Amino acid sequence: MSVDHFAITVPRSWFELPVEPERRDDRISALVQERIEDQRELWDHRTEIVRALRRFARSAWDSGARYCAAFAEPSDDGIVSGALTVTVLPAPEAGGDPLAALTDHVAALGGDDDGMHVDVHEVPRVGRVPRVWGVSTVQAPDGRGSFDVVLMQTFVPAGDQVALVSVSSPATDLAEPLYELFETVTDTFELIDSATVGGGVD
Repeated sequence: MSVDHFAITVPRSWFELPVEPERRDDRISALVQERIEDQRELWDHRTEIVRALRRFARSAWDSGARYCAAFAEPSDDGIVSGALTVTVLPAPEAGGDPLAALTDHVAALGGDDDGMHVDVHEVPRVGRVPRVWGVSTVQAPDGRGSFDVVLMQTFVPAGDQVALVSVSSPATDLAEPLYELFETVTDTFELIDSATVGGGVD
């Protein structure tokens, strides 16, 4: 099975974002405006929410992601935001067990970051897959400085490809509840046999 078709379920309060540059910013503005009509408490934060969602969508496109969803929730300290992307990567070469080869590859990715942990997790509709999670330091998009993010990356093997489900948020003070949320959402991921769909990528 390849990663031509997949499905993932995100909370209803999240935004499923367009990533293609054509009219992307206008479409995101329209999504936020539609949401504000139902949730007036977001009105005072609309500019910040639009800015955050556009940033997530641009980053997703730049990284080659096939899917992007994001959340932007008001709190006493401002907007709590984060994003999920699904990206298709080539699988590492495996001389024996593909899962072991992928787990070793993931362990190498997280090995240089003291804030990251590597384990093998059971995704209900996929099976046992490696993941890396924790608080990681990343470069700012403009290249000026760095900042910490709560991060969970799950690697789903599919033949000669790997589906990378990555969820992150800069709200490091909420790390523990975010880990639970990220795991819950990631656990809905599944690969879909192309024979059962009419075409396109979910």
